[in-house]
Amino acid sequence: MTDTSPRPLRIAGDILFALAGLLVMMVGTVWTVGLPEPLGRVLLIAAAATLVFRRRWPVVVMWAVISLGFIYDFLGYPGAFYTVAIVMGIYSVAAQGWRWTAVAGAVITFVSFGLVDFALETGHLITGQGALWFVGWLIVAVLLGEVSRSRRDFVASIEQRAIEAERTRQEETLRRVGEERMRIARELHDVLAHSISIINVQAGAAAHHLDSDPEKAREAISIVRNTGKEAIQELRSSLGVLRGQENGDPTRRRPTPGLGDLEQLMASARRAGPVVEFSTRGNLDDVPPDVALTVYRIVQESLTNVTRHGGDASATVTIERDSDTLTVTVEDDGIGMQTDTVPGLGIAGMTERAAAHGGSLETGPSADGGFRVVATIPLTESS
Repeated sequence: MTDTSPRPLRIAGDILFALAGLLVMMVGTVWTVGLPEPLGRVLLIAAAATLVFRRRWPVVVMWAVISLGFIYDFLGYPGAFYTVAIVMGIYSVAAQGWRWTAVAGAVITFVSFGLVDFALETGHLITGQGALWFVGWLIVAVLLGEVSRSRRDFVASIEQRAIEAERTRQEETLRRVGEERMRIARELHDVLAHSISIINVQAGAAAHHLDSDPEKAREAISIVRNTGKEAIQELRSSLGVLRGQENGDPTRRRPTPGLGDLEQLMASARRAGPVVEFSTRGNLDDVPPDVALTVYRIVQESLTNVTRHGGDASATVTIERDSDTLTVTVEDDGIGMQTDTVPGLGIAGMTERAAAHGGSLETGPSADGGFRVVATIPLTESS
């Protein structure tokens, strides 16, 4: 695992690491056996200087300090503190994740130095208690390096999990924002599309009868005005729900439309021209309010499509409850939608509303050439 601390800080840390090693080697050697000869001092300084690059080339540095220490020992310079650089090099390799390379370095160091001491009969390192100390420090170097690596990996994994959690949170926020936008768009479409379709039809009728039949023109204009008022009221109500706030006096705010408002919806649709028949089957009194709103919006959008695409059509709206399933059918005998028409926001919105309750929506040509919408909603899922 690569150290992610700032580069200047890493360089400063490596220099201090090398200086600490040099200080221990020099002071320890002078304290125990005196100041080594110039070449010995050069070897100690070279070993310490090599440690500066321990983070960039850990394996190369380890073998370099082992080699310099081997030369120091082979030349017979007294003292054992030169092994400090070797221990630090092995530690660095283990800390960078090269565990078995560090173990190999420790084993080769002990064996090679033991052979040199045995061959030269110096006995100042691999003898009795000194051998135990040497082996102990080599083992400690590997273990400390492994602990350092494990700790760094652990910290890195925590940081990575935090990053992933933040990314997931942001993605979830974006997803919810997108869903909320679609919900708002669907609500506004459902509220406005029906009224605008009626206004469009009646405005055309008013223009057509303006000269020939002023009374019908005035009647159409009155319908336009009343439909506009209803649309504004329903829009305010829907926006209040979307904001999650009360708009004005809560006792005067219009409630969310449901099954009880369907008769008024039919009357509004009839004013636009189509003949609409409405019937229900089964007990609809205990239908949950959210399902009732979905049924209302599906019927509203279906009648809007009848007004928009059905021409001189009549429509039949049937709501049937069978056990725990609610079926909504809207069928017209008009010209129907073109087969190559791309489904717009209306049909997509109806599909999403039905799916939100675990239901489904089917649309297509009816038997008599018109258009048919069938929504099936399981009440058990909704409740």
